[in-house]
Amino acid sequence: MEILWILFALGVGVLYFYLKSPSVIGAAGERRVNATLSQKLDEQDYTLIEDLTLPTLQGTTQIDHIVLSRFGVFVIETKNMSGWIFGGEDQVSWTQVMRRHKSRFQNPLRQNYLHVRVVQDLLGIRLDQLENLVVFVGSAEPKTEMPWNVFWSRGDLYNYVASQRTVQFTDAEVREFAHQLRNSTLQASKEQRRAHVQHVKEKVSKKETDLTVCPRCGEKMIERTSRKTGQTFFGCSRYPKCQGTRKVK
Repeated sequence: MEILWILFALGVGVLYFYLKSPSVIGAAGERRVNATLSQKLDEQDYTLIEDLTLPTLQGTTQIDHIVLSRFGVFVIETKNMSGWIFGGEDQVSWTQVMRRHKSRFQNPLRQNYLHVRVVQDLLGIRLDQLENLVVFVGSAEPKTEMPWNVFWSRGDLYNYVASQRTVQFTDAEVREFAHQLRNSTLQASKEQRRAHVQHVKEKVSKKETDLTVCPRCGEKMIERTSRKTGQTFFGCSRYPKCQGTRKVK
């Protein structure tokens, strides 16, 4: 009997740590967002595609949700987090504070901008026809002023998507977009997901140290000279749309 209790306790412990793992927590958040969007968005006007792993020139990228409609293409990153969140649009990393514990995570807008560019290249549409959206679905609270496209509830995310009514595509184009995305999606095995996570870590590490990459949007940097000070610096090639800079070391 004592052995059974020991095995039971071990099983409970394993289950607890499994349920607390980032991958399980993240997947739970994605399911909640999918449920809200699939229930509330009219399927006659919107197509929801979830959990895509798309190939890129550098490897793969995983996208939580894409909403396709005549009113635009909405690329959505989900964060299932708690605690206080500190961050800004131009910061490389944001901070999560839970009691006395602080941890940093990649700026989700920058992370999702790369997803937006992958989708743009795949579908062959203009950048202004896509929306870069981030939604927090846990109990997290913002403690700094956040960009307009970061939402703190599933309801707010839905309300924004549903409020966009400027027609940009035909129904036929939307159907073709869905076909292209589904045909390009990699069937993500456990091995592929592990490889993707490792690829993301390597990509983030490289981006934080590579002077040729914009810290804000990931585009190419160009050496420029300040008119006021005469000092040289690296500026984003997408300026003035992106004002990312790096110091010349």
